[in-house]
Amino acid sequence: MKLCKTWLFMMVAGLCLCLVPGTAPAADRAQVLKQGAEKLKALFGESEGKALMQNVDLFKQAGLSYQPSLVLPVEGLIGCKDKEQLRILLGMYAFDANYALLFGKKQEFGAANTLVVKSIPERLNMGGKLKFKTFTQDEIKKIADNPNDPANRDLYIKYVIANFHDLFQTAESDQEIMAMMVDALYGSIVQCLYVSSRLALAAGTGEKLVDLFNDQAKRLDKFQQVLEAYAGDPELAGLVERPERQPVIRPVFELLKAKKGNLSEAYVKKILSSIEPERNKVVEKCD
Repeated sequence: MKLCKTWLFMMVAGLCLCLVPGTAPAADRAQVLKQGAEKLKALFGESEGKALMQNVDLFKQAGLSYQPSLVLPVEGLIGCKDKEQLRILLGMYAFDANYALLFGKKQEFGAANTLVVKSIPERLNMGGKLKFKTFTQDEIKKIADNPNDPANRDLYIKYVIANFHDLFQTAESDQEIMAMMVDALYGSIVQCLYVSSRLALAAGTGEKLVDLFNDQAKRLDKFQQVLEAYAGDPELAGLVERPERQPVIRPVFELLKAKKGNLSEAYVKKILSSIEPERNKVVEKCD
């Protein structure tokens, strides 16, 4: 592969949802889409590039590491999944790709990234819609070899910002892209919380993880604001709300907020009890 695309995984990785139903009457759909994209841009714009790098730093500062047993298998998952499940898996693999790249795991990044930029979009018949800026192989090697180097961080952030801009612009007028973004973001949140919680249990909970869990609470809060922007149109609100997800995500958000990131082992296990069954629904291998 001469070029490796980097697009959604740079946005969704590290995003670790609940919707307050709107009371406004049904609005013009184009205007709702535009407002939602503008909210995305305001909350996850240029500053998010640096924030993604800082999020991975929080894993490292807490003494956590890359654990291959926690990422999804790269074979045997997508062949039997429906469109919603594929979009969720896209987000999960996006998190895994980012997690691998910023811990210097080039091979693992490549396998997950191929699913994100090629295999899953093709199964969704969306490959022709997605045109994103790309890393070269040399750039991937530079970042993976030394993700802490300031020049490599700037390179990474440049691509994040460019692809954020393209995604926001497309989502202003394309409901299918918007739905893909919402489901993929949900998938990335589930995978991020799963990995974080499993790592926390293995390493021991306590103050060293406060910053990491507080960061996840902030991201959940920001994304809630994005979802509220789509409440002006009943069909769009139905797409982003996904009522069955509320019992999964809402208790996690409330727990993180109430405990201010200082979670005991029992609380981390409580998060896992919500997240792991939801994750298991889409990671079962096809026959």
